[in-house]
Amino acid sequence: MAWSEVNRGDRFVIFVLAVAFVLVGGAMFLPAPTATDHPASQSIVPAVPYREGVVGHPSSVNPLTPRSQADRDLIALLFRGLVRAGPDGSMLPDLAESWAASDDGRTYTFLLSTDAYWEDGEPVTAADVAFTVGLLQDPKYDGLYGSSWQGIHVSADGVSTVRFTLTLPIAGFLRQAALPILPRHLLAGVSAAQLANSRFSARPIGDGPYRLAALDQSHAVLQRVPSVVPANSPRPLPTAITSSSPSPGQTPGPSRKASATPTPTQTAIPTLTPTPTPTPTPTPTTGVTGPQSLLQTIELVFFDDAQSAAAGFRAGKLDAVGGLTPEQTDAALSLPGSRLVPYRWTSLLSVVLNQRVEHPEMRDVNARQGLLAAIDRAALLTGVLGGRGSTADIPIPSWSPAFDPAAVSPTPYDTTDAVKYLTTAGWQQTGAGWTAPKASASYSLDLLTPDEASNAIVYRTAVQVAAAWRAIGLDVTLNPVPAATYLDRLSSGQFAAAVVDFEVGLDPDLGPLLLSSQVGSGGSNVSGIKDAALDQLLLTARKTVDPAERQTAISAVEKYVSTTKPILPLAFRDYDLVVSKRVQNVSGTQIADPSSRHWDVIDWRLANDG
Repeated sequence: MAWSEVNRGDRFVIFVLAVAFVLVGGAMFLPAPTATDHPASQSIVPAVPYREGVVGHPSSVNPLTPRSQADRDLIALLFRGLVRAGPDGSMLPDLAESWAASDDGRTYTFLLSTDAYWEDGEPVTAADVAFTVGLLQDPKYDGLYGSSWQGIHVSADGVSTVRFTLTLPIAGFLRQAALPILPRHLLAGVSAAQLANSRFSARPIGDGPYRLAALDQSHAVLQRVPSVVPANSPRPLPTAITSSSPSPGQTPGPSRKASATPTPTQTAIPTLTPTPTPTPTPTPTTGVTGPQSLLQTIELVFFDDAQSAAAGFRAGKLDAVGGLTPEQTDAALSLPGSRLVPYRWTSLLSVVLNQRVEHPEMRDVNARQGLLAAIDRAALLTGVLGGRGSTADIPIPSWSPAFDPAAVSPTPYDTTDAVKYLTTAGWQQTGAGWTAPKASASYSLDLLTPDEASNAIVYRTAVQVAAAWRAIGLDVTLNPVPAATYLDRLSSGQFAAAVVDFEVGLDPDLGPLLLSSQVGSGGSNVSGIKDAALDQLLLTARKTVDPAERQTAISAVEKYVSTTKPILPLAFRDYDLVVSKRVQNVSGTQIADPSSRHWDVIDWRLANDG
């Protein structure tokens, strides 16, 4: 498998991976607090800190080995990448204060900020960046992100300059550079195979806006770093801090000032900064008076299921909760003063039809188009998602800047057209149902889905899809299975049709989802489609770095995908965060993962009147 064809394979995460990690996370061992850990006590937790409910439990709080949404949420608050996501899909400086790209898009040079320090006082250096990429490229690393970094050479040119050399240009590389960095001085003796279960991953030491004060299976307490400034303000250069470095996983002692601030070995490189994007207007607040403060302390409270998290919010024990079903969200909003903060999320509900050679009935585009035309996606958006999201015509959301409506050929809901498409594909309708092309027996379609306990949204989507296909005379058997079984059957191609939830990301590269090279071997092309013409369009869009030319290439992909229907897109979900009246200055934006809801958390305010 060519590295250039899988550089973003990690970004497409089938929902069940997260579900499985949540299930595993509850059983994984996180050491109980010891004398060297900070206990959860009144000395750490103020009387009324900000408390947010999270569905799931931590298992491996490491940027390279997260197993659950709880892990990802903690990582977003504890670690930083070279760049970070800003409002509406923009990219902003983070560990890197500036960067430059070569004209051919094959070389990226980043200059690290001099105010970046690990919790133990050691500076964040270019060596840390090179070390992190080295772990990803280690053959023994089997996490989600390895494929993105194969074939990319990284060099630390001094203390503060890091350079990436790409074999082929990658238009979305800047977004890839948001990967959080790990400390080399604490993990140099830990192999890639040991990383997920290391002591560091149970008690991480980060460089982000918050520090971990306490962590167990019930909650995490995080304290704000004093030097952190508002997200959209220039960062000052604080006095350096340092301390003796603890062994991996240990909680460091108090920091002390050092005599000097590290100086970059290279101080001038061409600067390429992101195009400024207006900051979204914070969600308005109602009924809040009294003093306000930044979130000095965050407590993430972990729950086994969404129902328990929603109940905790309604009981007034939480300031925010997300990841709920629509009805649970509505119930949470019944709390006086609560309000909804919606995030546009690139979570695609879709139907995948098996197009491998053993399923010739699904290889005709007319059959796929007929099955899509039979589904009332607007009704599904209302009935399953409570209207919170948008219908999908292609695997790129209509709100994406890359979406070109002139290139997209929608398939409207029309049961009459659905029957015509199937007939054109050679299907025959009989009194007993439908007969597939070149078959004599009536066709029975098995629709694979996770069971409701694993993922209620995907399961309910499958129920509506099955009903829609039965309405045009198809014999459909709904097959709900546990998460692990579902994942095994998807990856091995043991299904005819399946409802799948993909996190497609904010970059419009559909390669991981549709490239022929992504069939099998852990790839996200679970439909098994192999289309040389589509492959060429996808690779052209990936390597085209000029913005105008790339949009032309993406539009060509959108046109081809909308007419050939390699998968059946249904809807993009919103991520809904319900907040209490105490929480202010929260801004919704576009996100690729729910953990990105914390993109502007250092600007949030909390009313101090209880």
